[in-house]
Amino acid sequence: MSGAGQPADAALGAELEALERALHAPQVRADREQLAALLDEDFSEIGSSGRCYGRDAALQEIPLERAQVLIESEQYAVWLLAEDLAQVRYRSRYHVDGQAQGWVLRSSLWRRHAQEWRVVFHQGTPAAG
Repeated sequence: MSGAGQPADAALGAELEALERALHAPQVRADREQLAALLDEDFSEIGSSGRCYGRDAALQEIPLERAQVLIESEQYAVWLLAEDLAQVRYRSRYHVDGQAQGWVLRSSLWRRHAQEWRVVFHQGTPAAG
C-alpha cells in the first residue's frame, strides 16, 4: 500500500499502529473515556457499510457492540502527510462468534495535538474479491 507524503520512521509507525490496534481492543471499545481520548474532536467516519457518522455517534455506538466481536488486522503502512498529520492504512476483518468476516481496507488520518495523536478520520471499504 502506498500513499502521499513520505513513509513514517519506525518509531512513529509503531506508535500509530499501536494506537490503531488499541481502537480494536474490546476493553478500549467498551470504555467511552478511553475512546474519547483517542478520537479527535473533529472525528468522522465512513464505515464499510457506507454509513457516515461523527464522534458523538461513535462514542455512543462502539461501546454497545457485542463482546463476541474480535478484530484482526494486518499489513499496516504509515505515512507522514504533514508535520502533525499521518495516514495509517491496513486491512482488517471482524470475527463474530468465531466466524471470520470479509476483509476491509482501512485508512485513518491521525492528527497530533502537542505530544498526543488522535484519529480525526477513518474509512473502511470492503476488499474486492
